Order: sequence, then structure tokens, then C-alpha cells
Amino acid sequence: MANPEELRRQDQRLPKSKRKYPKSLVTQVMWVLIGLVIVAAIVGAL
Repeated sequence: MANPEELRRQDQRLPKSKRKYPKSLVTQVMWVLIGLVIVAAIVGAL
């Protein structure tokens, strides 16, 4: 089995569109939460 860190390093060398692994799950969750906050702000303003 390949070392996950080594796989991640190889993945980092690829252009973004070709990457298999997301940069970070935390980053994805952060963007989802920001999106929810924006949607809630728009709905609350109506």
C-alpha cells in the first residue's frame, strides 16, 4: 500500500483540475458553511 503522504505530494504536482484529492476537507466544509450563511442572510433580508 502506498504512503498517503506520498500520494498527496504527487497529487499536489498535478494541475488543479486533474487532482484526485481535495486540498482539505476542512476547506470544503468552510466553503459550504459560508454558502449557507450567505443564503441565510439573503433569505433573512427578504
